[in-house]
Amino acid sequence: MLTYTSDAGYPWKDELERFRTEVDQAKHVEPSGWNRARKIALIENIVRAYSGYQQENGAILDPFSDRERYYSTPAYAFAAAVLVKEGRADLLTSAAAALTHSISLVVRGEVPDNHADFFPILMLRAYVLLKPLLPEQATQWAAGLKQIEPEETYVFTMSKMNNPNRMINWNAIMISGEYLRYREQLASEGTEWMDHYLESYHLPRFTALGLYQDGPLDRPNSPLAYDIATRYHLGVMLDAGYDGRCASSLAESTRRGAFTSLLTLSPLGEIPPRGRSSQHQWNEAAAAYVFSSHASAAKQMGDPMMAGVFARAANLCFAAVDRWKMKDGRLHIVRNRYAPEIRHGYEIYTNHTCYTLWTAAALANAYLCDPGDEVAELPIPSEVGMRVLQMDGWFETITASVPGQQMVLHTALNDPYTVPGLVRIHQQGLPGLIGPAAAGHTESGFTEFSEGETLPISYCPAWRTPDGQWHSLAAGIPSGSEYNRDTGINPSDGGGAIVFNVEEDEGQETNRFTVDWIGPLVGLKSLRAYYTQQPGLLTVTYEFEGEIEAAGAVIPLMFSDGEEQAVITVSGDRVRSEFRGAYVESTVLNEGAEIRLQNYTVASRNGMLKEARMVLSDSQRITFTVRLGQ
Repeated sequence: MLTYTSDAGYPWKDELERFRTEVDQAKHVEPSGWNRARKIALIENIVRAYSGYQQENGAILDPFSDRERYYSTPAYAFAAAVLVKEGRADLLTSAAAALTHSISLVVRGEVPDNHADFFPILMLRAYVLLKPLLPEQATQWAAGLKQIEPEETYVFTMSKMNNPNRMINWNAIMISGEYLRYREQLASEGTEWMDHYLESYHLPRFTALGLYQDGPLDRPNSPLAYDIATRYHLGVMLDAGYDGRCASSLAESTRRGAFTSLLTLSPLGEIPPRGRSSQHQWNEAAAAYVFSSHASAAKQMGDPMMAGVFARAANLCFAAVDRWKMKDGRLHIVRNRYAPEIRHGYEIYTNHTCYTLWTAAALANAYLCDPGDEVAELPIPSEVGMRVLQMDGWFETITASVPGQQMVLHTALNDPYTVPGLVRIHQQGLPGLIGPAAAGHTESGFTEFSEGETLPISYCPAWRTPDGQWHSLAAGIPSGSEYNRDTGINPSDGGGAIVFNVEEDEGQETNRFTVDWIGPLVGLKSLRAYYTQQPGLLTVTYEFEGEIEAAGAVIPLMFSDGEEQAVITVSGDRVRSEFRGAYVESTVLNEGAEIRLQNYTVASRNGMLKEARMVLSDSQRITFTVRLGQ
């Protein structure tokens, strides 16, 4: 039997092969309940929620800013066109009007918020679906689309910027749409100019694991949201038949990336958080496409196992988005339940209508390449086996999973927007936020919060120096340069680093690993964190070397998602947060230790956190456990 795999250079190839063995031996997996009918229903709910905001000229109005924003209208056009294809004929006029308006905006150079680069992929996908149904109108659409001159029409081009560092995800997204325009014989040039951009500015950004490092070429800031978004768009281009000179390299990089995303997907169907735009619903919508596309590829190759695994991953991503539906069909676009107008956890560029409809469009692309309901779901990596994985490049993220549970650690010491420490715990069957699911930050970066203190907080070591001052790992180290949210931080600035080591533990459902944090940490010569992860139980030890008065552990606690508030209690040696029918409980194991609950609240993307601190005086070692349950 053929197997769907990557080439021999894939760093996690052995891990992938071990996972195949685990799947082969796995027991029955609980079905996700997601089939094609349910997927198209979710897309329809979103589209119809916004059909009422369509204006006479076809534009989709954003109700929160009372104007058309970004690429809302072409995203609506495409998602609505997919619904028309699936028999919702009443949306044909609406989809066509949105497409007509979108093309007009690009041709006239009047794209809202100067985001023309995002239009072509959405317009061309809609055009291909609608042109057989409206041939006369399609002639007018084609005439408009033929007027596009890429170097003049779009923003992130070398003719406009003359800066290789600025050829980021925008440029790749534009190219994916431009290939579709070329394929439809609506472009005057071939693929050579696209090949140049891909070869010079995009292929070099891929790590050996197939992750796309967005940001300046000389120091990419590597948000995982823009890794998955870029791979999604390039995948659409490849699936559409791109065969230029970069095709084989691009196909291998995106295939590696799909395996990496699979191996690091949480059991709740969410990609790890890192950097700007994390925990926006479109992250998982883009991932749904990546997984659906590779499920279909594995099916076509004759590998039912990987087809079933990728299909389940895609289904769990649909479920992850669906959990955040509002009553009217729209989405809470960031994973909290504050009213959209509050903008809690939003980036400065986040727009509710645009990001809801972009999510619908990405889900629609996933739907179109779905492998079909006949593909039987098989468990994903975080549901079977044990694995501890360190991402390569500048992603500085570790994921560790035992069956049904995953945790995420960030290791950058100098990035105030992505603080170090254990930042997320997901457990199957429990609310995604209980773990909790996000850290606090030293700087809010792009992110806006409606309430709470902007403070660094994660599961991390803390220590008191002889001057009576407390310090925590989450506060990081000085980089020596001013933080710039657009360009990020060079990981080497300030001298911070880690040493990561995984211990073999054959025959047990246990992960054991250590992280040595190296850098100019106040009062310390060295700091080591020991992690032992078992199903239902995490044990952590922090070991300090230096002149300190007390060892400590910071415990972040979910407090409020903007709708429901947790009940937090401190009792003797433990602290507990009960939230939405679940709990997380941390217990300090050292005799004589105390737990202090801080009186402030800390802002996070998910809402509000509280901080508890375990303190053990006259010690250089502290140990605690974390349990999650119902």
